[in-house]
Amino acid sequence: MAHLPSSGRVPGALPPKAPAHLLAERALGSQRVGPQLGPQRDPGLEAAKFPPDDDDAGGGMPGGNPGGGMPMAPPPGGGSDFGDPGDGNFKRGKLLPVIIGLLVAGAIGGGVWFAAKKDQERLKPEQAAKLKQNIFLLPKKEQVPEWRKWGASNEADMEQEALAQLAYMEDGEGVKLATSALANPDHKIRGVAAQVVAFYGSPRGDGAKGPLTEALKTADDSDEPQLVWALVVLKDKAVFPKAMELYRKGHLSNVQRLGGGSAFDPKLLSTLVSLDEFAKLVDDPSPSVRQLVATVLSENAEAKWTGQLTKLVQDKDVEVAREAATGLGKIGDEKARDPLLKKLSEADKESRKKFLEALRDGIGGEGLVLALNSIDKSKPETEWFQTEQIFNMLEELADPRVGDSLVKWVEASNPTPHWRGQAGLRLVEVGDVRGAKYLGDRMKEDPTKLYKPENFWEHDAGGHLSKSDGARVVSARMLADIAALYPDKKADLIAAAEGPVYEWATTRPQPHANALRFLANVHSDKALPQMRKWAFPDDKLPKEGQQPPFPDAFATAQSALRYIGKMQDTESYDKLLKQLKRKEDKKMDITQKGLEGAGLAMLGMALRSIAYGASQGLGEWGDPRANKPFMEFIEDESWHEEARQAACEALAWTADPDTMKEVAKRAAKFTADKDEKKRLIGACYSMTLSLRPMPEVVGTLVDLLTPDQIPAIQLALAQAIGATPLDDANKAKLFDKMKNVETRNAAALALILGGDTDTAARTVAQFGDLKPEALSDLKDAYFRAFGFWSDEDFKKGNIYRWVENAEAIAHLKVFDAPQEWAIERLSAQFDNLKFDNGPHSQTRVVLRFYLNQAAKTGDDKVKAQAIRTLKFMKEKGSLMALRHEQGLTGDLAGKAFHELMNPKPIVPEDLSKLMQEQAQKAKEK
Repeated sequence: MAHLPSSGRVPGALPPKAPAHLLAERALGSQRVGPQLGPQRDPGLEAAKFPPDDDDAGGGMPGGNPGGGMPMAPPPGGGSDFGDPGDGNFKRGKLLPVIIGLLVAGAIGGGVWFAAKKDQERLKPEQAAKLKQNIFLLPKKEQVPEWRKWGASNEADMEQEALAQLAYMEDGEGVKLATSALANPDHKIRGVAAQVVAFYGSPRGDGAKGPLTEALKTADDSDEPQLVWALVVLKDKAVFPKAMELYRKGHLSNVQRLGGGSAFDPKLLSTLVSLDEFAKLVDDPSPSVRQLVATVLSENAEAKWTGQLTKLVQDKDVEVAREAATGLGKIGDEKARDPLLKKLSEADKESRKKFLEALRDGIGGEGLVLALNSIDKSKPETEWFQTEQIFNMLEELADPRVGDSLVKWVEASNPTPHWRGQAGLRLVEVGDVRGAKYLGDRMKEDPTKLYKPENFWEHDAGGHLSKSDGARVVSARMLADIAALYPDKKADLIAAAEGPVYEWATTRPQPHANALRFLANVHSDKALPQMRKWAFPDDKLPKEGQQPPFPDAFATAQSALRYIGKMQDTESYDKLLKQLKRKEDKKMDITQKGLEGAGLAMLGMALRSIAYGASQGLGEWGDPRANKPFMEFIEDESWHEEARQAACEALAWTADPDTMKEVAKRAAKFTADKDEKKRLIGACYSMTLSLRPMPEVVGTLVDLLTPDQIPAIQLALAQAIGATPLDDANKAKLFDKMKNVETRNAAALALILGGDTDTAARTVAQFGDLKPEALSDLKDAYFRAFGFWSDEDFKKGNIYRWVENAEAIAHLKVFDAPQEWAIERLSAQFDNLKFDNGPHSQTRVVLRFYLNQAAKTGDDKVKAQAIRTLKFMKEKGSLMALRHEQGLTGDLAGKAFHELMNPKPIVPEDLSKLMQEQAQKAKEK
């Protein structure tokens, strides 16, 4: 669907919380609109308004689209086709003029109903915005009755918002109110009511079929598409002729779902009549109808439709042909396969890309693998670029079903070592252990021998492949991930890759950390003696005054110490502990400041490296014997801060419940100290608490959040608090702390991380009366809270809670501006899961695998949470696979996949500075 630009966001003013009966009165009496800007509208609610009122469509520019949504930009080169009555398709809609009825004004707020007003006395936008703001401040149980009252108020703006919010809250009365609103003479309200009914779906919305049909009798172009689509969603077969009429006009395919994003789904339309009826339209003069036929037949691909799909794949309209290609690919027999491959082989570069995208989106990974048989091999560079294009698409898609077809392709085509290795990567990325064999083979290949400098096409983003060993670096990383996923396949993985990975590690100037991680994850007996040598080098520590370069042995030791701990080598345990005491001169200051001069840089950084690595190794091991040594080390103010931070992180994984309570006490003690160095120890202990959820200590941490704490420590405490679901008592304390400007951001962060959806939304609503920069500070603190993802975050449900809260915040409006920043920031951090980030961290490959398993085997709640998270992560391939599962999993995944493919258009924020900051910290670490 066309991606349309969203409106801007304008933070507005929020009055202090007042008794419910005063909320509406205060809103009506206020003329405050915010910082010189008017209120913004939610594109999901604006969807019903088409075309816009005259005063909404500035400069003669069309302001809406059939079925609503955000204002559409004119076509390139000027002019407009909005009034063109020609054919529509999935990508294009035509608009028709319409007269909008007058609004019927009326208002209710805070439980007080107001008398009907004349049109000129109806609620002004800023008054309605303030009323909404005040309701958003209330707990959910208090919001529901307020929204119910406004849902029958006949005050257009408030009524639409109320119907939407009740739907988001899954309130049973919401569908009844929406059904009643279908009788409203205001077309805008009726359009939103239809969106809400479609949101509830069948069977909850079935009672609205009659009112929807009745409303259609007096509908105009502004609400007709929503009314018809709601009936399609409710599976009313009688609406099919009308639906096809609107589809031909281009109106139906542009209907927006509640909250934004295209609602149109050809699969739903196809359920209203038999496929035979659709097949009769194969020669329809409208290309959009032929495209629909191709889509529907491809979705239900059977050999009986081969003739029709073969005809459609030859269609002169590429949009029609690409949809038909999907169906032929699914059928897969020779009769269907040959015309598809012929079409792909003959297609020009741009058309080929569209066909590949259709195969990707319609079939998934198997469709892309099928397209490998259409590669043009007449020139080596053409063969390379076309193959690379498909493998890049396979990587982006990450379809867990690709295994059988990709293995079959490798075994049948015997590709070069490069493409064999790429196939291994695509397999392992989706958790298919068979890829380890191909990656083991790739680890044997020297890039200087495998690639030829004169072959200009043999390159990637980093340059010519003959000058880089990046392929083996990535292969080792993927081998480490697959070993983490399949500890029971240790023998197979050792047979496939231990030898070449070990050889690669021992023939480099320094072994790569990815190689060590794989060897540790499979507990390689072959590598263990060498791992000990790397971890505990015979080299002496640098002397005071020694100049660069930094000794390689101690750079290697940092990683090797971590992984010798991962291997739980009994012989090495006491040696790991001794690394925390390698600084012979107890008074020597090797803090960051202490290394700035005095000739201690090389010695100090060597000590930092071995203490850092040993801490990580002990953390990987998880033995509680390290608890006391860790705390002594953490509280030694002469050691480097980064090494002590690593010890704090590791302590989270060695501590038992009693030790964690002691950590909480020490965090309280040190954060209360006026000495900045002591406070930093308290912040370090807070990090320990943030990595390991511990409900018993949350109350203590909340009490530590005081105005005299520096902001960095406050935010560390907030993260620790938010690692555990909050109870009502601690929520109340944190809301109280939000009243103080000194603790507001930290308290808000803790509430957003640890609270439920209601709590998270109410927290952000409280910023409506503040300057925009106040919310900006919270946004940045929120982003920085997600630099690490542990296996505990998955096991304890933290990830699910954070995703749900981000989406709940997006439903909130601060002075009529949707708060979508939490979704953007959290989504960006999910994109940052490519690399291992320390002991017990999870990469995207590992997390995606576990989410797929949870979506298939969890209880109903877990299935819904896992699928919601996969959608949030934009895991298209996973959702494509899951939608073919039976029962609830398939239903939820199908809906999630549609929403992912038809997202709400938003203007993305520039997070580049925050991402660079995080990348720099990771590099330094």
